[in-house]
Amino acid sequence: MRSFGSAILVLAAVLLAATAACGAWLAQNVVSPAGFANLAQPLGENQEFQAELSGAIAQQAAASAADGLPEGISQLIEPVVQEIVAGVQQDPGYPEAWTATLEQSHAATFESGIPTLDIGPLLNLVLAAVAGEIGTSVPDGESRPIALSGADVSGQLERLTGFADAWPMFAAAAVLAALLGLLLARRRSTTLALAGAGALGAGVVLWLLAGAVPAVMDRFSPSNPVASTFISALGPEASSAFQAWLIPLLLGAAFIFVLGLVFRLAAVARRRVR
Repeated sequence: MRSFGSAILVLAAVLLAATAACGAWLAQNVVSPAGFANLAQPLGENQEFQAELSGAIAQQAAASAADGLPEGISQLIEPVVQEIVAGVQQDPGYPEAWTATLEQSHAATFESGIPTLDIGPLLNLVLAAVAGEIGTSVPDGESRPIALSGADVSGQLERLTGFADAWPMFAAAAVLAALLGLLLARRRSTTLALAGAGALGAGVVLWLLAGAVPAVMDRFSPSNPVASTFISALGPEASSAFQAWLIPLLLGAAFIFVLGLVFRLAAVARRRVR
């Protein structure tokens, strides 16, 4: 009965630890604006996504730059806008504008519940360059949200945030369950090794599931070309980031497994000596 109870507690500890790992990663990389901006930062150099995004920026930049100008002059501005948009990634202010775009997009999405890409910072960067070329004043900076989907996901975001915020409780429960399992076990070294093996197995499962994320995200890709390219580019980044997050946890689980085996072998050796 003690062995059965110990096994149940260790299994619960493994599942709780895996849950805590997922929650902690979501809290740091999805719920946190700065974390999300860091996660999606490589998309600023993704040529396919930037090509789609440039089209949306050029359209809005041309309209804003030509606002209030005669029609003939407005037509002359379009080539200038196209040229500046094509080279915006080489602008010294681009990295800061791209980070601000991601952070404002995160805030807009979580506030409205609708997946949104706010291109305001990038648009302001382009408009400042256009104003410098044609000698006009720089328009006041404002948000320029692009709805990536018409679906309201506020409920899902609320549950996601609640789950992510609860990761310390999951972690504490996992530690408590593991300690109780060890205290109840007849052979603690064997139980320790099994706990490490279980955690290692759970980590491998999470690793494999993370690898399947890009394919799953592509299946639910929206019709909006900017949104579709954004999701297709973000999927591999999220997958590789989560797998990198798992490496220290896998190494820790392997260490616990080996430590349990060492203790078990030492216990067997002591019995033989006696």
